[in-house]
Amino acid sequence: MKQATSGLVLFGLAFGASAANWIRSGTTWDGSWGSYHMTVDTSLAGRITLFQYKNLDAIKPGSDQGAFFWPAPQARWLPQNNWPPPTSFNDTAYTASTDSSGAELVLVGPVDAYTKLRVTKRFSYDAAKDKMSLTYTTTNTASDSARHFAPWEISQGFSGSLLFFPKATDFKFANPPGSALQPDLPLTRDDSLGWYLDAGYTGNKFYRDGGEGWMAQLKDSLLFVKQYQDVDSLHFPPGESDVEGYTSGQYIENEVLGAWVVIPPRDSVSWTVRWGCAILPKTANLQVGSDDLKKAARALAASATTSVHPFPPPPSKRVPFVDARGRLLSKSDRLLQAGSLGVLRIVP
Repeated sequence: MKQATSGLVLFGLAFGASAANWIRSGTTWDGSWGSYHMTVDTSLAGRITLFQYKNLDAIKPGSDQGAFFWPAPQARWLPQNNWPPPTSFNDTAYTASTDSSGAELVLVGPVDAYTKLRVTKRFSYDAAKDKMSLTYTTTNTASDSARHFAPWEISQGFSGSLLFFPKATDFKFANPPGSALQPDLPLTRDDSLGWYLDAGYTGNKFYRDGGEGWMAQLKDSLLFVKQYQDVDSLHFPPGESDVEGYTSGQYIENEVLGAWVVIPPRDSVSWTVRWGCAILPKTANLQVGSDDLKKAARALAASATTSVHPFPPPPSKRVPFVDARGRLLSKSDRLLQAGSLGVLRIVP
């Protein structure tokens, strides 16, 4: 069917399609709903190894590709900083079951030996929005101490894809020396949106402050949009942001992150990302910066959630930053509080 949205026709939307049961085959679970098909591998921490829309791959398929969930920031991974990812988040077997209707797949991971965190993933189809709903619940199993944590979802797409997203500020985090990455992966176009057309660079990354709570990926005419809860730049995990992109030369990563929060002992935090797709018509302008792409992505992300502010918002940039005695703060302190440099210290 055709769905007219903001003057642009999106093909293949199937609102109101009924939910289907997940089907198990060995360590994998498959589900199909309307135009969507998803495969999850429980032996790889519930990694999504296939996600298709109308038989077109929205992510790069395979057990060594796909989509996964990590804790942020990367620099604080244990037992080694930066790499590899914690085993319990990346390549340990999860137990799987479905709810009573068979429509929701529930995957429960083991407790991580170092962080004491446990992840539960819930994957289902939202027929009202014609989107896949992916909810990640992270539990602090420790009884004696809180944990600082931010959720991070990564999906690997095909080289040559276009990533784009609305910007909230001009925040830009530079990769630190010794990271084996260039300081920044320059955007192809930088206006009210950030646009990156993959040119096959090897091992480079960008960090930006997303706005409106969505990030889009375009490959040929297939548009893939992620909805997430937008995060104020003051509450990014240290050394990260809420919108990131990485290119390996073999694939491109579409990454969204949640707020840097404290999980009290025996408590949990849940975070939901929604995936939606559309096939754009042949008449659409698919060039970097086009209004057609903006309208199509915003149509898919029409119900994106509002910004999250775990703590009181910072003063307006038009007001001088002063300390308790009224003395003007240094430039670095003003940038820190404005969200242009790093993040504020978390107070449990």
